[in-house]
Amino acid sequence: MVRLMGMIAIGFASVLAQVRVAVLPIKNLDGNMQLLTYSYAIADSLRAHLFAHPEHGRQFVVIPADSMEQALAEFNLDPNSPQFESDIWRAVAKLNCSRAITGSFEITGGRMVLNLYAYDVTTKLADQTHAARNLFKAPEHIFDVIPLAVKKLVPALK
Repeated sequence: MVRLMGMIAIGFASVLAQVRVAVLPIKNLDGNMQLLTYSYAIADSLRAHLFAHPEHGRQFVVIPADSMEQALAEFNLDPNSPQFESDIWRAVAKLNCSRAITGSFEITGGRMVLNLYAYDVTTKLADQTHAARNLFKAPEHIFDVIPLAVKKLVPALK
């Protein structure tokens, strides 16, 4: 009985030790509103790859998309609005996350450049060591770089 209680306590402690991660919409720096769908599609793809990562559920847990969207809607936040930068932290804090992943994209010379960062919610600073920067692909193939981005970002989630 004591051993069972110890195992339950260890399991409970490991759940508490998990880093809660919010994946936010990716900012469209291009200004072309037709590209706005990429803001959410890239975030959804990133979230799906993080859910499939072997460390998910051990070292970190990703907040489901519907929970993130509900928090964004509650504060009426839009990634293209000027107040998004300052107000997003309220939504992330409401979800009790300690890390948030976001970034930006733009089209340059017919190719999309994607930059993704894992932020510490307490300090609001990005982990510069474990960032996925300057990932270039044709817009229709940008999702091919998501596995590489996840590989670079996961160490910042531990």
